[in-house]
Formats: sequence, structure tokens, C-alpha cells
Amino acid sequence: MTSRLMWLRWSWRDLRQRWVLVLAIALTIALGTGAYAGFTGTADWRTRSYDASYAKLRMHDVRVTLTKGTTAPAGTLRRLVTGTASGERVRSVTERLVVPTQVAAVHDGRQVLVAGRLVGAAAGTAVDRVHVYTGRQVTADESGRAIAVLERGFARHYGLPSSGTVRVSGGTRVHYVGQGTAPDYFSPASDSGIPMIGESGFAVLFVPLATAQRLADAPGQVNEVVLTLAPGTDPKAVADRLERALGRGPAPLSGTVTVRDDEVGYHALYEDINGDARFFDIIASLLLLGAAFGAFNLTSRVVEAQRREIGIGMALGVPRTRIAARPMLLGAQIALLGVALGLGVGTVVSRAMAGLLTDLLPLPVWNTPFQYRTFLLAALLGFALPLLAVAWPVWRAVRVRPVDAIRVGHLAARGGGLAPLLRRLPVPGRGYRQLPLRNVLRTPRRTVLTSLGIGAAVAIMITVFGMLDSFGAMLGDSEQEATRGGGGRVVAQLDGYRADDSARVRAVAAAPGVDRATPLLTMPATARDADGRSVTLLVEVRDLGGGGWRPTLTAGSLGRHPGGLVLSEKAAHDLGVRPGDSLVLRHPRRSAQGTFALRDSRVTVAAVHPNPLRTVAYLDRSRAGLFGLAGTANAVEASGTDPGSLKGTLFATPGVTGVQTATESVDALRKGVEEFTGILDIAAGVTLALAVLIAFNAASISADERSRENATMFAFGLPVRSVLGMAVAESALLGTLGTAAGIVLGQGIDRWMVRVQLARTMPEIGFDVTLAPGTYLTALLLGIVAVALTPLLTAPRLRRMDIPATLRVVE
Repeated sequence: MTSRLMWLRWSWRDLRQRWVLVLAIALTIALGTGAYAGFTGTADWRTRSYDASYAKLRMHDVRVTLTKGTTAPAGTLRRLVTGTASGERVRSVTERLVVPTQVAAVHDGRQVLVAGRLVGAAAGTAVDRVHVYTGRQVTADESGRAIAVLERGFARHYGLPSSGTVRVSGGTRVHYVGQGTAPDYFSPASDSGIPMIGESGFAVLFVPLATAQRLADAPGQVNEVVLTLAPGTDPKAVADRLERALGRGPAPLSGTVTVRDDEVGYHALYEDINGDARFFDIIASLLLLGAAFGAFNLTSRVVEAQRREIGIGMALGVPRTRIAARPMLLGAQIALLGVALGLGVGTVVSRAMAGLLTDLLPLPVWNTPFQYRTFLLAALLGFALPLLAVAWPVWRAVRVRPVDAIRVGHLAARGGGLAPLLRRLPVPGRGYRQLPLRNVLRTPRRTVLTSLGIGAAVAIMITVFGMLDSFGAMLGDSEQEATRGGGGRVVAQLDGYRADDSARVRAVAAAPGVDRATPLLTMPATARDADGRSVTLLVEVRDLGGGGWRPTLTAGSLGRHPGGLVLSEKAAHDLGVRPGDSLVLRHPRRSAQGTFALRDSRVTVAAVHPNPLRTVAYLDRSRAGLFGLAGTANAVEASGTDPGSLKGTLFATPGVTGVQTATESVDALRKGVEEFTGILDIAAGVTLALAVLIAFNAASISADERSRENATMFAFGLPVRSVLGMAVAESALLGTLGTAAGIVLGQGIDRWMVRVQLARTMPEIGFDVTLAPGTYLTALLLGIVAVALTPLLTAPRLRRMDIPATLRVVE
């Protein structure tokens, strides 16, 4: 018992002597294990929270939406649902009227004007319920009045109060009595179908059905029906029956039928879980591996510094098992301290991640428990590594003769590693100037492990910043295309399909500040290639040969294929088509009776444009007859000198339901990206801390290992600055090797993340692999400059060194 107590006291003395180094190594383990638990736990949180939130608000299983701009008398869509063969499998049905509008609110004394929607449904609906965070619900006796619940994300983004007043298209005032959300708008999406365009540039007002009908001037009309099904019912089979039933009957209807899994917001949220989980797993694994390399290397070097004491113990006849017990206890204590600190780091990272996620997505239910199982798996690795790191040098030391273990400095490295290569290479400078390079070469294992630890940190940074660079390039391309020829364009959405010379179109053209007005026709469509691949499009029918704005063509020509379809590069890539190829376009077509039905038309791909948004496509006005809408518009593009004032003017114009500037979607997308980067900032912070810790530990251990060498150089008159310069040079060499490896690895991971993961999670956006010069510069600053400067932290210790005492150690 006394012997065991002595060993514990001895190991405790080792900890106290090296407490700064021990704490730094433990923090290295803690950063790896804690960050791993914090990042990898988000997938489980999100799955639980999404499932609970959708279940609480009873999201629909199937949705039927009539073609944009068309409606049907209330009850028509309900009868369509109940009259299908699967009507008996339907649990709940709700008709609603969903119409585009413009929402104006006051934020910090200035007016905010964004695109939005009125979602009208009966009070107390059993499908797609509205969850209120603050304020109250709209009651049944308020039906028909201009009272609403304002979407939570928009209200919170602009700091709006729990209740207040906003204005919608036409200047009508709507009083909102609460802030809430519904299943369709957990991830608000504009008409572009891009889920990230949300809170800052898109607003939703949940109103009673009668209120929506009054505000949209569509009395007794609906354009959507949503339904839930009994358990075990196949939603796709029900959707197929409903789609066939749409075109039948005395008054055929045109529209789309969507199952829950195909909803843009729903699909994006769950697909993001898988994509983000892969991304976070990569980040967490790199952090864990970087910490593992660092802890293994640093702990083994701490023990190797005790090599002389181990040799003296063997020379005095102490049993080797007893000799090994002391450093093994040191490793165990470092491991336990690292795991304990990792629990704290994991809690901090987890709370930070949970805070960011709940800010990004204000769900009704958030379940974010600490992932103890994930942390335990990482902690086991964090605990085992220091023990392995201690066991390796101890095993090497106790297997050699005591006289070999007592050797110090370069004599301790058997064979000299790669240092003999310097004999064949003419290295300039005096002998001691070559020491940094010799130290790096004579211990290749130590050099590789230290460099890999630094390289893992640099690789993570390259991956994170590379993704941000790709987002930035995509936004820049979008903005450049939108503002080409001047950014003073706005698009005014009309309240229906109007003739080009109608009063509504003339009113927009005659509005103050409008210099030029061009009728537009925007129609939904689906492009399908010969292999069955399909892409959803928003086709803008405009004059492609006139003097107004036209898309840039990166391939193909309208002259060679007049009247052809102009696709985005992303859509053309996903469909596998080039200019001159043909594809099938499924689109609505208006009949002579004014009803719409879906038709298939074969069109030729005339050209491609560079807009990164896959949905954006163009046709010339001469092809408006394809939709049965020749000489008809549902939007007007207006240009003037001041888009801001022009937007406000058109907002009050009768018949205009929404106004959007040419860059508004890009601006909203940019704000969404900025919110997403908060998660990446956490990874960047952990990465920086890990790299600095590894570099600091390596420099501190090197100072301990070479204390006799440094004392000898001081005894011969070398100043502290020269010794520090050699340490800086050695750290710079290690940082250079690690940075080079990290850049190569980071480029590969970044390319895979952009080409594979982003393509899966955001298929509507085309990304190019982009690494800006600033990213490489940051990598060099972190991996070389910061690492090279860490030995300067040991300067006070070198200045306080007792040279005679250091040279007398174990003589």
C-alpha cells in the first residue's frame, strides 16, 4: 500500500512539475473529444425535433395545388379528394387559398418591403396547424376581418413586436395578433424554390380563409387542398389518383399534386440532416484525429524526456514493471483530465450548436440532449491515446541497455533518422544554424505526427473556408447576372393573367419613376430528358431579341435555335443536355374556356445561361402560345433610376400583388448564407485553438528536451535570441510540412463537399469549387506563421534558466 502511495505521489509530482504542459495536452484531447460529440450530435437532435414538430402540427401527407393564377369554387377540391378511390383512407381535408402578396412593415423607423404570401385556411383546421410562439391565434369569429398571425422567422429577423400592423399589396392594413409558423414554413421558401431564401426576404401571413378571399378579391375561391392519410396508406398512390382526377369532369383543372417527401422545405430540412451530418462528421473526425496525433505525439515526447531517469532506474536494478508504472500513471492522469475537460468542451460546443440551430429554425419543438453515447465513444479514444503514447516510449526505453537509455540529445535517436542526408547536401550557415533542420530530420516519426496534427487543423480550415468561398462565388455570379446592364430593374407581379395592353399593365408603365416597362409571363414547368431525369423550372417568357435585359448566353445561340429554351448551366448538366438537344417540357396550357390542363411539348434547348439557380429558364415571347397565353402577362418588368422608391411606388399600384428588385433574391440568399456560417465559425474557432495548442505543446516539449543543449549554447555565449531563432525555425519547418499536407488534404475534402454534398443538399443551386487567395493566405498564417511564433512563448523560461543547474542534471 505504501509503495502504491509512493508511486501516486511521484506521478502527482510529475504533474505539478509540468502542469502547464499537462493541462495543454489535456485540452488538446478535450477539444477533439468535446468537439466530436458537439458536432456529430446535431443529426440526432434535428431528426427528433423535426419529427416532433411535424407531428405536433399535423403536416399534410398530400397537397393539391392549382396552376398559378387559377382558382376553383370552395368545395371543388374537397369533393375531388373524397371522390377518389382512396377517399376512405383520407383522415382530414382542408381547403385553402394561398396567394402571393407584398408585405410592408416598419423596422427601426424605416419601411421593410418584401415578397410574401397570404395563407388562408379555416380556423381550427386539422391539417397544417399554425403554432403561435407569442401572442394568440386568430379566432373563428374574426373570419373575414384583416387579422392574421405573422410568420415567426420574418418577425424575429426584423425585431417586430408580438402584435402590430403590416400592409399588404394595394396598401391594405392587416393587424397581426401573434407570431407563429406552420409545417410548410419551418424553412420558408420563396417562389424560386430555394429554401435558404427565407426570413429576411419573405413574409407569410396566416389568415382565415374568408379573409384571404377578401384580400385577394377571390370570393368563395380556393386553390389548394391538403390532406392527411390513415397509417399504412401509400401517399404516392393517392397522389397519382388525384393527379389523374384533376383533368376529368365537366370542369377539368390543372395543377400539381405533391406528397410530403417532395415538398421543397420538408425535403430540404431532412436532406440537410444527411448532408450536414456528413460534413460535421468529417469536421469532427478531422478534429479528433488532429487531437489524437497531437496528444499521442506530445505525451510520448513528455515520457521520452524522462528517458535518462528510466535508464538510471534500470541501472540501479529497479524492476522494469515498477519503472513503467510511473509514466503510465502520468499518461492515465493526463487521459482522465482530458476526458473531464472534454465533457466541458463538449457541453460548450453542444450548447453553441443548439443555440445556432434553434436560431436558424424556430421549430415548435426542439430536443437537444447532450450526446453522452457519442461523447463516450470519443472519450474512449481520448483516454486510450495517452496510454498508448506513454506505453510506446516506455516499452522502447526498458528494452534497451541502461547506458543507451541514459544517452541524451541527438544520441538518443538511433541511427540519426534522416539527418545523415545533410552530409550530402551543402547547407549554408554555421553549424548551430543547421540544428533546426537536423532536429526535424533526425526524428521522422515525431516530425510526421506533429505535422499531421497541424495538417489536420489546416485541412479543416481549408474545407470550411473553401465552402464559404464557393458560396461567395455563387452569390457573386448571381448578382453579376442580375445587375448586368444596370441593377435598376424591378418585377411587379400582377393579380392574374392580363393582356399586354390591359389597364393593369398600363398602370405599371405609367407609374412615377418608371422609364421602361416590359410585360413578362412566368410559368411553372418540368423538363424531362430521354432517360426520365426531370428538373422543375420557372420559365420566364420575355422578349429575348429586344433592347431590354436579356440573360447572358455561355453556350448556344438563339439565332441557330429561334424560340428554343434557355436553361441554366446547372439544369443542363443535371438533364445531360446541350444546345441543340431536345427535351419534353410538361407545362400548363390554358384552353379557350379559361381552364388550365397539363400538356407535354417537345422543345429544343437553344442555349444555357450562367445563373446558378437551376430553376431559372427563359423562352422568347413568341412562344407564349405554348401556354395558351399569347399576348398575355402575369408580371411587368419596370426599370428606373431608383429601385427602392420604384418598389414602394409599385407596391401601391392597383393589381400589383408583389414587387421584387433584380437583386432581392440574391440579397436574401446572402443573408441566409451568413446565418449558416455561424456553425462554420465554431469549427474554425476549435480548429484555431487546436492548432495553437499543438504548436505550443510541441515548442514547450522541445524546450524541455533540449534544455541541456540550450544551456550548453548559453554557456558558450549564444544569446537568447539566437536560441529562440533556432526554435522558431524548427517550428516553421514543422508548420510548413503540416500546412502543405493540410492544403492538399483540404482541397480534396473541399472538392468532395462542394461537388457531392452540396449537390445533394442544395440541388437547386450550381456551385463551382472555389478557393480564394485569402483562404490560402489564412492557411499559411495559421499553419506556418502562428506555429513558428509559438516558441516565443518559452522566452521567459529561457531567460530564467539556471545554466549550471541544468548542466548538472543526473551527472
